[in-house]
Amino acid sequence: MNAMKRIAPICIMAALFVACDQENNNGNNDIRAREVVVETLDTEFRSFTEVVRVTGTVEAMEDAIISAEVSGRVHTIADRGTQVRQGQELVSLDDRMVRSSLEMARANYELAEDALQRQEPLLRDSIISTLQYNQIRTQRDQARSQLEQAEKQLSDSRITAPFDGRIEDRMVSAGELVNPGIPVLRLVNLDRIRINAGVPERYINDIREGTPVTVRLASYGGGELQGKVRYAGSLIIPETRTFPIEIVMDNSEMLLKPEMVVNLLVTRRVLDDVLIVPRSALVRDEDGMQLFVVNKEGDFNKAEARRVVTGAASGALIVIEEGLNSGDIVIVTGQTNVSDGDLVRIQNRRDYQQYQ
Repeated sequence: MNAMKRIAPICIMAALFVACDQENNNGNNDIRAREVVVETLDTEFRSFTEVVRVTGTVEAMEDAIISAEVSGRVHTIADRGTQVRQGQELVSLDDRMVRSSLEMARANYELAEDALQRQEPLLRDSIISTLQYNQIRTQRDQARSQLEQAEKQLSDSRITAPFDGRIEDRMVSAGELVNPGIPVLRLVNLDRIRINAGVPERYINDIREGTPVTVRLASYGGGELQGKVRYAGSLIIPETRTFPIEIVMDNSEMLLKPEMVVNLLVTRRVLDDVLIVPRSALVRDEDGMQLFVVNKEGDFNKAEARRVVTGAASGALIVIEEGLNSGDIVIVTGQTNVSDGDLVRIQNRRDYQQYQ
């Protein structure tokens, strides 16, 4: 009986301890249940490149519509897709009439030259006058001019490539009759290309010749190419309120084609040692912009609202000029669900590479 009396207080105390422990655990579980799940980014001083995003149109540096310079029937013409070198024949015209005219012009010239040479002794002996001699010399000069013209016509009946390139279009076919000025071929060289774009006028003092440019080819399944501004205009185009820029690039891999529309990231300025965060991390209210950072308090993480001043922005990132310190843990996902002082649970820590 006495043993039972001694055991009873011990059991009561044990039951009370278990009950208290369960109450504490339930309290912690309730706190955990009230935590907001978030993703964060550890901030640090970084270099930040502010870019101006514009679109540009590609064109070939050498792109020519080749026309006939003489009349004639097309004898041969190169096929589309043919790669040619400078000076290589592209089109030949039927030149039988031209050759006949050339032979006649050459005979007339030789006759006129012989007549002039025969008159020289007569002029020295004063048998003929200087006026008569000059008339014969003029006839010789006219005959020479006609010969040169006939030689030029024969040369023009053979159309050659003015530069290395690829035939992209044929406007005539073999057997067709062409006249001077009629287009026959389009020859394009894509080894070097230019990209033309218009930049908003507010950046006219920031973009100059030599400014770095990134060309993005995502729309065409490509990556990025690096180039520089070769020309930056000084005049504003009134219709678009932009000024023109031109980027010239090597295109040895033939990734860029004429009339392509590409995205350009034109560097405006580079800022060193600044704090940057994703734009999506910002929360706007009636007083401006704020961020939420995570502070460690014992075993728990608490959200703290920070009023911030923003600066330059580019893409997904923005510079924070005031209100943030290096090393602060910024909430980048779930920030719209938290308030100042809320408990948070960090599910994932992101890095800057995910925002490039």
